[in-house]
Amino acid sequence: MKNEIIDMLEFPRQIIRGQIPLETCAHAGNFSSGDSECLVCETRMECEWLYHSDESAALTEKPLDAVVDALNLAVLYVDACVTRAGHGVQVCHCEACDWLRRARRLHETAVRVP
Repeated sequence: MKNEIIDMLEFPRQIIRGQIPLETCAHAGNFSSGDSECLVCETRMECEWLYHSDESAALTEKPLDAVVDALNLAVLYVDACVTRAGHGVQVCHCEACDWLRRARRLHETAVRVP
């Protein structure tokens, strides 16, 4: 299940990377908790999420609950994106809405695992 979640995280990574203004970021989108500019940046949440969940290899070392938390945040983020775009997630069949439906089912299954 962990590997399936890690694979699912690739889609929101692509979306989030596209939202970070890399041309004006002093760290090229790599969150730095020691930089005061990162702490007040409007894309802090996105950069911080990428920092903690960007490398698939590093995620395999994390406990399942940390990977499930990363999926939960990704679901919330993609849900906000499709809501802003006016999609009806239950009826829309775009890539984001399809991903969101699959990710929600996977998340529900994962939180039931002891």
